[in-house]
Amino acid sequence: MAVSLGKPPVVNLVAIDTGSTLSWVQCQPCAVHCHTQSAKAGPIFDPGRSYTSRRVRCSSVKCGEPRYDLRLQQANCMEKEDSCTYSVTYGNGWAYSVGKMVTDTLRIGDSFMDLMFGCSMDVKYSEFEAGIFGFGSSSFSFFEQLAGYPDILSYKAFSYCLPTDETKPGYMILGRYDRAAMDGGYTPLFRSINRPTYSLTMEMLIANGQRLVTSSSEMIVDSGAQRTSLWPSTFALLDKTITQAMSSIGYHRTSRARQESYICYLSEHDYSGWNGTITPFSNWSALPLLEIGFAGGAALALSPRNVFYNDPHRGLCMTFAQNPALRSQILGNRVTRSFGTTFDIQGKQFGFKYAAC
Repeated sequence: MAVSLGKPPVVNLVAIDTGSTLSWVQCQPCAVHCHTQSAKAGPIFDPGRSYTSRRVRCSSVKCGEPRYDLRLQQANCMEKEDSCTYSVTYGNGWAYSVGKMVTDTLRIGDSFMDLMFGCSMDVKYSEFEAGIFGFGSSSFSFFEQLAGYPDILSYKAFSYCLPTDETKPGYMILGRYDRAAMDGGYTPLFRSINRPTYSLTMEMLIANGQRLVTSSSEMIVDSGAQRTSLWPSTFALLDKTITQAMSSIGYHRTSRARQESYICYLSEHDYSGWNGTITPFSNWSALPLLEIGFAGGAALALSPRNVFYNDPHRGLCMTFAQNPALRSQILGNRVTRSFGTTFDIQGKQFGFKYAAC
């Protein structure tokens, strides 16, 4: 998503993350560890060059919100200059950002709003974007701040489509959407029980024609997570069912992936005669099919490329994983790629659209 920050404006490309709340971009000066920002993500933002940039003071109400939501163990304050600070870590530590909270002007179309976001001075981030914008349910997430401007956002909803092929365009829509276009159906949307995010109720998982899930459970929609995480018991059933199906086409489960809580396969040739090179899988139509069903009748009938991908180090892998440490299941972005997804916050429903991008 492209954002225009400050005056004079700096345009940055940022990742949209429905699994987090804080928004941040890399800023100048980068004091500790810097992220190699791609040229297509735009120039590194310098708050010192924006005449509308303001620091968030330590005593302000705004400073207290990230501390509570991010569960910071220490006072988030740089007392010498009275600047509110933040720190956020993603997943199992694959990325983090530490810096100062600021407010500045954000342009949306022909309108302007004041946005509170993080100016990162220490960052570990392997993607190309300038930063991450949180779409979670906390009051300081990007979308919740935007919702405070009804003249800009007349209806509280957002929609996006992430393409399977990253060279193709996706889309991001803020506000009203085409309700009739959601051919995958609607399911109730609610605030997650243990996190400031949004969740659905998963009622069904069908793998290779076998129904694996018979009871309802919460599933967080996290556009920032690649894999879909399942309860260990559900993951074990999925592993067994798909492994049986894959053996019929000459592919074997790898033990290394099992240790990492992933599901990956090697061909008979690569499995028995390992020479350090993995032959990429290409017969996609031979793979078993999966479908995820949600409350209200909405369903995701997944194509093989939503379920499997070629990993140069592990073989043919599934986009599903297990993480016993998580307190909820997670619907990751690989299974929803090419689907249009709509978070209708105001109407408390979530919609799917097939082949949207």
